[in-house]
Amino acid sequence: MSDFAQNLPSSELPTPSWQNSFLHRLMLASLINQMENHLLAESSATQTLERWLRDHKLLGKQETLRAEREPDAQRICPPDMAAALDLPTPHTALNYRKIRLVNQGRTYSEAENWFVPQRLTKTMTEALEQTDTPFGRVVSPLRFTRQLIRRETLWSPLPELWEMQPYCQNQEQAEELLALPAHLFRHIALLRTHEGTPFSLVVETYTPQSFAFAPPAAP
Repeated sequence: MSDFAQNLPSSELPTPSWQNSFLHRLMLASLINQMENHLLAESSATQTLERWLRDHKLLGKQETLRAEREPDAQRICPPDMAAALDLPTPHTALNYRKIRLVNQGRTYSEAENWFVPQRLTKTMTEALEQTDTPFGRVVSPLRFTRQLIRRETLWSPLPELWEMQPYCQNQEQAEELLALPAHLFRHIALLRTHEGTPFSLVVETYTPQSFAFAPPAAP
């Protein structure tokens, strides 16, 4: 869906000690599922992501994520997605924003965002166009809700139908570091004001950086 998702620089690739073993793959699959469930249950992806990172010691108690905005980014909203915004006319202008949520050189998620400026305050629109403040933080006074339109799995630690396959792995292979991809999953969501008016579409792509911590020790 998004052409914003690109490979991360090698300096940003995670360096945890997840191994290419069935146990570590199973652990990672469970953690990814847990993180996705948290994101799907809350309205603000930024706040949810920050809480996850603090819980896993990847973000200090007083630290926050910073949105690195790509200046002058332009992209037309796909028509099937724009329809969800219930625009007054098909030609209603949409503003576009492309950012990365980062902290200390690590990129945790990447996002494309289309929003209806007339449904935000002037202060909010100016902040989105001129600052690097995360979108959810800017529009938080709207007490918005989040409706998932689509989720996409971009990588899974376990192959499809792994539970039907015989388990066989040599020790040397199990001790190799697991090669993690640039992106794990993507959420496409519609944001509505507290009164129910749709005002924004967001495409969020999450990286493995949220799992760049030491795996739990096996018993």
